[in-house]
Order: sequence, then C-alpha cells, then structure tokens
Amino acid sequence: GLPVFSIHGNHDDPIGADNLAALDILSACNLVNYFGKTHVSGKDAGKVKIYPVLLRKGNTKVALYGLGHIRDERLGRLFQTKAVDWMRPEATEEHRLEDWFNVFVLHQNRVQRGSIFAKNMIHEKFLAKFLDFVIWGHEHESLPEPVHSTLIGCEITQPGSSVATSLTEGESRKKHALLLEMVSIKDGGAVETQYRTEPIALRTVRPFKYALVGLKDLLEEEGLDPTEP
Repeated sequence: GLPVFSIHGNHDDPIGADNLAALDILSACNLVNYFGKTHVSGKDAGKVKIYPVLLRKGNTKVALYGLGHIRDERLGRLFQTKAVDWMRPEATEEHRLEDWFNVFVLHQNRVQRGSIFAKNMIHEKFLAKFLDFVIWGHEHESLPEPVHSTLIGCEITQPGSSVATSLTEGESRKKHALLLEMVSIKDGGAVETQYRTEPIALRTVRPFKYALVGLKDLLEEEGLDPTEP
C-alpha cells in the first residue's frame, strides 16, 4: 500500500509527562509516518523548530514540512516574536536548495476575512516565504482548489474534514480529498517542478442539509400577524 504521513490535530495532540499522542502508537506499529511533532523549548512563549521530511524520486525532490496542532494563541506569539525556525535541507552541488519543492502541512484555525486581529487564529503572512504549497487542516469547510497567496507567494489549499462534525453551513457542502501530482524536469543545471491538483469528491459522506428559517418570514408567508393574540 501507499505510505501514510500524518500530523496530529487538536483532538489527538501529545499530552502527559512523556508527551505522547495517539499517532505515536500507530507510528510505533509502523502503520503511519508521524511527523510534525514539535517540542516547544525555552522560557515564556518558547521556541519551535520545524524540520522537513525529505522525499526524492528521480529528479523530483520534496521537502515535506509539518506542524502538529499547537494552541493558536501560543503559536501566534511564537510567529510574532520570530521564535519559529524553519530548517532547510543542506545545499550541495547535486541537491541545490532551490531544487526542493517545499510543502507545508498544518492544523490550526485559519484567519477568516474580517477577523485579521483575532488572536486565536493563524495568519498566512506568518508562514515562510520559501514555501511552494500549503495544505491547511483543522478547518471543516472543503475548499480544495488552491488559492494563490500574494503575501507569501505560494498556493494554499483547504481540503476540509472528511465527515460532518458540526451543524454549520460549511459542513453541508461537498467533502473532498485532494490529489497532488508533481514532476521535476531537469534542464541543464536547473530543475523546474510542475504540479497539478485534482479534488476528489467523497461519495460515502452522510448527507447533511443546512438552511436558515426565519420565523418572521414564515408568518408573512402564512399571512399571520405576530402581534395578534
């Protein structure tokens, strides 16, 4: 089968004296590749280092960065105080730094339009400028089509949850998985990576309908006066 790479979310984050997550057990059984588990070191807000998983097939080189869930307020302070270090692959003559296609997977609240000053959300402007593709987890609404970020110059996709877990309008829309395909073409000494995405609609999701019903509108349709006894 295909290898599975996974970060933890906010419902299965590491806890306890040993800082263990449910994914640690699955990883120990060789069922998944658990990455993105960080240790916040130092005083006050602390400091975080994000290391990539380096994948290579032919000329295609992928640096897969992951960050499992950290409380949004704390992670926001880490970004604002520049206490997040992104560890880059070592550059060599054979593997130049710019040849790596950099993918970042995270599981955090995403800043919505009109709420840019909220402290319990992460703004895309905090992310590293060298990233090529960001997969944003935690948000339930499925928005699989990548959107270009003018702030950091990369594409951001939000696949959404695979099942409806809350009674909101976003949960009533179609659910998707996202297939990301890429290939790197070597031209002389330079390597150009091309990629495409394909949203795959999930066909076994429990149906869920969402609608707003206004009592005033219903009364008007029936010709009733709410002021009458």
